[in-house]
Amino acid sequence: MAWNSVIRSNDPNAVQLLTENLAHLNDRNKYMQRADAYYEEHGTMKGFEDLTEEQAFKVDAYVGGEQTTPYENFRIDNRKSAERIHKNIDRVMNEPHTLFQGWQFEGGEAIVNLANNRLQLMFNKKPSEEIRNALKQNGFIWANKSGAWQRPLIRKAFEAANRIYAIKPLDGRKVMDLQPKAPKRDAPER
Repeated sequence: MAWNSVIRSNDPNAVQLLTENLAHLNDRNKYMQRADAYYEEHGTMKGFEDLTEEQAFKVDAYVGGEQTTPYENFRIDNRKSAERIHKNIDRVMNEPHTLFQGWQFEGGEAIVNLANNRLQLMFNKKPSEEIRNALKQNGFIWANKSGAWQRPLIRKAFEAANRIYAIKPLDGRKVMDLQPKAPKRDAPER
């Protein structure tokens, strides 16, 4: 399962992996709905399936204030993630020419991670302070969990990467030359 791992835009199994992520989110959402319904009925999580008494106590202590059930806020986040994955599946299946492309650079690789919706820069070794400063100045942040410098997967991330000389593609082209062109919009009638 590819849950919370890198799914590359050029991976031939991208649709299958994204679909597995979506199934995982849906299963998790059903579990959270059952837990919230149980809490609303009993006022506690004690006796709920898959939870020890200690875990139920922790969940009970967490609920309070504006949050009336254990998972109401997480279900909202899951819905947003599911919508994002649906869009990515649709994009991979129907519009492959609009997918962003990763590239190799001296000392590493730029990865388009569809699962986490990030442009990730993976270095073979720790980059110099000068490169790290350039990454920070261009909006990249270090993600310890992923072991990569990353930005959200939007066109501006590639425009920023275009400005960093240290991560230019090995073939000498500019980062933006590798990416699909933005569709032209029809001019409004006057």
